[in-house]
Amino acid sequence: MLDVYKSVYNLEGSPFRLGPDYRFSFGHQTYDDAKSYLKYAIAEGEGIVAITGAPGTGKTTLIGSLISELELGNVQVGVVTNVQLDSGNLLDMVIDALSLNLDRSDKSSAVQGFNLYLQHQYEKGRRVVLIVDEAQGLTPALLEELRLFSNFQYKSSLLLQIFLVGQEPLMDIIKSPGMEQLHQRLIAAARLKPLDFEQTVDYVMHRLSCVGWKNDPAFTDEALSLIHKFSAGVPRRINLICHRLFLHAGLKGRHELIGGDALNVIVELHKEGLLTPVAQKALGQYVGGIKGLVAN
Repeated sequence: MLDVYKSVYNLEGSPFRLGPDYRFSFGHQTYDDAKSYLKYAIAEGEGIVAITGAPGTGKTTLIGSLISELELGNVQVGVVTNVQLDSGNLLDMVIDALSLNLDRSDKSSAVQGFNLYLQHQYEKGRRVVLIVDEAQGLTPALLEELRLFSNFQYKSSLLLQIFLVGQEPLMDIIKSPGMEQLHQRLIAAARLKPLDFEQTVDYVMHRLSCVGWKNDPAFTDEALSLIHKFSAGVPRRINLICHRLFLHAGLKGRHELIGGDALNVIVELHKEGLLTPVAQKALGQYVGGIKGLVAN
């Protein structure tokens, strides 16, 4: 596929990849609040933090950005991403995430070794942070086991901090009956929200500025409005529409992206089944409204 970003628009890279990339991290209110909570928790060395958000709102990018800003000489970070676990292998996943060489002949030995490791890190002045991504997939039993890990103490100080990152049902699980002890251990809970129109425009401009954009191609207000409307302000869907829009316009050598270009791309994505049901309904209403105006 032709790399229109470089060959047509002289950009230094691809700003709208669908995969998480913290180098394009875009700060907005809920994103910055969430990162502040995480940094506060690390600085204070206590508690559990929950970060939630709908798919595509930037949770994984947030974690990558946070890790990139930490002084890893002072903080040991482990990330658990596989939530298809049972209580028999959660500890193994944690040990692997932190790259520990511990005796796993039985669970008791593994827990004791893990506790001693945390104590040694404390004596060295290092924080140990465990990040559990897609945590909404954890059962209540696994969340309770994580809470027990967070109870490890040495000299009246907590030894392990846990960041639970997941989709919005995670907080419903934490607030459910029987989870009171975990709920009480939360020191902060933040929710990443979709972007409003102005934030969507800033997001698009920010991503482009990261690859040397100099207003080529230019965007009309209508094109940006359609990008926001049919992405619902979700960064991953903004990327999907913008990436396809650049390909569509680049192959035609267009240097101004107008509403018609954006609408053509959105219709293509609809035909391919890549729009959400809400966006599909909105598209039908939008196209119907246009036809009504033309008929009048």
